[in-house]
Amino acid sequence: MNPNGPDEPISNDERRVSDAVRGLSSPTPDPAFRARLREQFVSGQFERPAIVRLPWFRRPAVWGPALAAAAALVVTFLNRGPDWQVLATSGEGRVVVAGRAFDAADRAGIGAAIARGGEVAIEGPVTLDLVARGSVAVALAPDTRMQLPAAPARWWSRHAVATVMDGNVYFSTGRDFHGATLDVLTENVAARCVGTSFAVLRSDLLGTCVCVMEGQVNVAKRESGAGTGIQVPSGMRRFINPQGGETTRPILEDSAHHLHRQLSDVGKELGRE
Repeated sequence: MNPNGPDEPISNDERRVSDAVRGLSSPTPDPAFRARLREQFVSGQFERPAIVRLPWFRRPAVWGPALAAAAALVVTFLNRGPDWQVLATSGEGRVVVAGRAFDAADRAGIGAAIARGGEVAIEGPVTLDLVARGSVAVALAPDTRMQLPAAPARWWSRHAVATVMDGNVYFSTGRDFHGATLDVLTENVAARCVGTSFAVLRSDLLGTCVCVMEGQVNVAKRESGAGTGIQVPSGMRRFINPQGGETTRPILEDSAHHLHRQLSDVGKELGRE
């Protein structure tokens, strides 16, 4: 056989190797091996190779999905925003969180119940100051009822929606809020902030007033949707009455006073000092 192809000449060395291979003798099979092989073939007793089975805890098919799920849980946990903490309470009355009532002085109980948000109602002349460190501060005035969201997440899904059913609520954002959005809804208003200090005042009789002390807030009618209204600048307020009438006026002095006090109390926790 010509290794170079039928049309190519072979060298003397290649010819000698070829002749040597042809001259090799075929080994004679061992009769005992041939007999044993014949018997196994006829009886079907060929030995099958041993199957090595790993313990369940060493099988990639078991650990792969489990590790992926664990990693997803860890990342999700790390992404979530800071818990709400009770900065201060004052007055005598009760704070109701998701149907559980706490004495106003029970800051530990209120803080544990409200850490990830929930429906909060102030009963009596009580004020409640909350902070999600670095992100948002919220102050609830007496006789306020609202749905408090969890604080905006750290890296993605950085959007939160709060609902004020009754009363006055004051909001100030912090250093870590940058890039997040907060929508505050009432029965007739949708307010959106991207970094500011503002108040939302709501009553059945008067409607909703949004007072802006810092930055700006987009104020729209609830049915139009958050972010579709007009930008209310610092030092101004936007009022929408229950009949849909709208006016823009200078900020209420009382709202400005409360917001200044809030920033003075929580500036350090928000990273603004």
